[in-house]
Amino acid sequence: MEENRKHSNIFFTQQASKLARIGSWEFDVASNKLYWSDMVYELHETNPKTFTPNLDTGFSFYREDFQSMVREIVQTSIETGHEFDFEAIIVTEKKNELWVRAIGDVEMIHGKCRRVYGSFQDIHASKMLELQIREILGSISDAFYAVDKDWKFTYFNKEAENLLLKKADAVLGKNIWELFPASVDTPIRKMYQRVVRTQQKESFEYHYQGDGKWYEINAYPTQGGLSVYFKNIDERKQASEKLERSYQEKINILESIGDAFFHVNTDWVLTYLNKEAEKVLGRKRDSLIGKNLWDEYPDSIETDFYRQYHKAMETQENLTFEEFYPTLNIWLDVMVYPTTTGLSVYFRDITERKVGELLLIQSNERFEKVTEATHDAIWDWNILENTLYWGAGFKNLFGYQVEKNTPTLKAWTDYIHPDDFERVLQSVYKSLEKPDESDWIAEYRYKKNDGTFADVIDRGIVIRDAKGAPVRMVGALNDITERKNFEISRNKYVRQIEIQNEKLKNIAWTQSHIVRAPLARMLGVMNIIDDNNSDPDDNVTWLKHLRDSANELDEIIKNMIDKAQDITFR
Repeated sequence: MEENRKHSNIFFTQQASKLARIGSWEFDVASNKLYWSDMVYELHETNPKTFTPNLDTGFSFYREDFQSMVREIVQTSIETGHEFDFEAIIVTEKKNELWVRAIGDVEMIHGKCRRVYGSFQDIHASKMLELQIREILGSISDAFYAVDKDWKFTYFNKEAENLLLKKADAVLGKNIWELFPASVDTPIRKMYQRVVRTQQKESFEYHYQGDGKWYEINAYPTQGGLSVYFKNIDERKQASEKLERSYQEKINILESIGDAFFHVNTDWVLTYLNKEAEKVLGRKRDSLIGKNLWDEYPDSIETDFYRQYHKAMETQENLTFEEFYPTLNIWLDVMVYPTTTGLSVYFRDITERKVGELLLIQSNERFEKVTEATHDAIWDWNILENTLYWGAGFKNLFGYQVEKNTPTLKAWTDYIHPDDFERVLQSVYKSLEKPDESDWIAEYRYKKNDGTFADVIDRGIVIRDAKGAPVRMVGALNDITERKNFEISRNKYVRQIEIQNEKLKNIAWTQSHIVRAPLARMLGVMNIIDDNNSDPDDNVTWLKHLRDSANELDEIIKNMIDKAQDITFR
């Protein structure tokens, strides 16, 4: 019975050896003889009847690139007594390559090696499968490593080497937490332990403090260990953060601008509204975002909003328009910018401006009526926009076709007489620069449409803002050519009278001396005649003298009258 059991054990051992393709070997150091089992002969594809191995021939079966390694391992074992276990490729007698695993142990007596023995196994199929897997893992773009139940690395591909800056030879068989201590007290260790414990895959993004970079990690449970695929997403993360910052900056800009803003996609779904849009429309953005614009504002479908938005979407051209929205009783100034993803719409409430424009139109109509009655040319200069309004008086007084022109400040200054130009402009700007001065007046010559110049008097009032800065200037231009001509004629007439009076004065002064001579003689003769003692014959003589003096005086007076008349009617 016992012998049968021994035969059975030998049979089972041989069968197991054959199935596992594993044989045994022994090297007797003292006799320098090498012994192979039948399976070892079979693996080398040699005939045990014709081939006798020795240590050198045994080494020679190893492929050339493995021979030095095998010799060193065996020699070290003989010298130290240490056991060994290695994998290598042999080239059989029939020139076939075969992966084998050689395990050896040493028998030492008194510190010297007596014999070395062990097993020799065909691992070609499993090794080729392993190499294929390694090749696949090594070729994938993601980094990959595997650890066993003791957290020791069992695999470490090329991309893992590149990202973690460690060679596979330096990490295989080493504990992950000892090699990467920066990860010990981090969520990554807890996650790995959770995957092993729950046997559930996990994925997450991780910022590794060791190198300061971001990684995307996918961890899978294996038999007692862990397989990890990961890749560096630092550039993607930075780009994403940059994009997020850029997006946030744009959002901040849209939130800070004074205009209301919203965006719709090509399906007319609202994707964004800023705070000013909430204020103008009177609705919170949360109640609008994700909703169809026309579903939320069906009352706009029959308005220019609907037509203009669709036009912009179809033509992909920017549009600007003003439209009244009856529901909110407001006027809106709208700017539409189409893109391939939808419409960006900026708008603002201009109701106050439109009301002001209406009032201005009404005011201008009143001005026109006034100008028709006064014959003045009304003007309104918007200093901020450098635009100039001309009333109908510019046509009536100066012949300009107001409705065909868009007057500007330059159009006004170009018509000022060159000799008056500098003086008038200086007076205008001097008035604008003085915050406490509002009235301006100037007389100058203004060119008419027919090329002649009219004398005008121009009066203006400067309108200022709260800080005293000029924003508008309104006034009226009056043609005073006739008055000027009258003043010139009157001044000329007065001067002529003054000249005549001066001449008459000179004549009177000169003639007064001439008149005095005959008058004195007449007075003397009269005194003699009055004397009672005079002879009558003498009186006749004196009367003749008196008559002669009177005639002389009469001639002098006639001459004076002729000279005066000559001066008056010259």
